[in-house]
Amino acid sequence: MPPSQGADPGAALCPSARCEEDAFLLGVVQEEGSIAFLSERMKVDQFFVELAHQGRTPEKRFRFADTCMKAACQQWTGSRCGVIDRLIADNPEFHGALPACPIRSDCRWHKQHGARACAICPQVVTDLIEPEPPRQLPGRRWNLREIAAEPALIGPRRIGKT
Repeated sequence: MPPSQGADPGAALCPSARCEEDAFLLGVVQEEGSIAFLSERMKVDQFFVELAHQGRTPEKRFRFADTCMKAACQQWTGSRCGVIDRLIADNPEFHGALPACPIRSDCRWHKQHGARACAICPQVVTDLIEPEPPRQLPGRRWNLREIAAEPALIGPRRIGKT
């Protein structure tokens, strides 16, 4: 059963989910690569999924949130999300403004690292289908391909080809 179908409503949300029915549309990827977050949660329906899959992959254009799959996701370290842990560890000096966010109170990354996770979050783009050249901070757009360079970190629904 997909995590959004009948999942615990109090469960943490992964801010780097795929475009699937019942996920939340979190934000829109801007031209320079950062994410402009929506002010409210917007549930994705089947019509949006079908429309979003026309043209470039939806994850290149949008960010989605869905229930954290914990141990069912290969990004899970046993007790936490390895994606945000690695981003924080690799960028100890990175700080930014706290963006408006419709899922902060339920966000897995925020629960783990608070405002530091929120500062990096607008720079993360989920899609991995087409490689992009690495960029350096400041203003770096994080592609999860960089985070998932180690095979043990590649998750079944969050990362990889569809």
